[in-house]
Amino acid sequence: MWLAAALLVGTWTGCLDPLRREQIDALGPEEASTPVGALHRAGQPCLLCHSEGGTSTPFTVAGTIYETPSARSPAAGVAVELRDSARRSYVAYSNCAGNFFVSPAEFQPVMPLWVSIRTRELAVVMESPMNKDGDCATCHAPSISSQSAGPVFLSAISDAGSSMMNSQCQGQKR
Repeated sequence: MWLAAALLVGTWTGCLDPLRREQIDALGPEEASTPVGALHRAGQPCLLCHSEGGTSTPFTVAGTIYETPSARSPAAGVAVELRDSARRSYVAYSNCAGNFFVSPAEFQPVMPLWVSIRTRELAVVMESPMNKDGDCATCHAPSISSQSAGPVFLSAISDAGSSMMNSQCQGQKR
């Protein structure tokens, strides 16, 4: 019995691309205070695990939105408007951790993909399309660098909104 389980685990982990495994391992452990699910790993590259061949439920587009570039306050309830090269549109909404995600059953974009984010008060249109994949963290790491535009955020003004992560946050998609 234990041999069958070991073979199953070995087969599962063996199917993962070694580079992807290395990238996932580099993310470090989960935060103990955040359960695995819709609220976890805010700001990290979702599609490392959440894509075909990954270790979790696949997403076609996913990311995290913050209220400002430096405060790291999650922006909840933000409409993420997606439009692909086939001129199809889809709207996802950020949860209370600022995370949003789109399953293949909901929308399978044809790249490139144009993105804008909106609240009642603010609208931000991304200046360039997403060309590689639907993972916002591919270009939007937590810090600005030669390889990152920095986090996705609503406004450079520090009091841009009022959404806050709280103990009642359930991680619902809408």
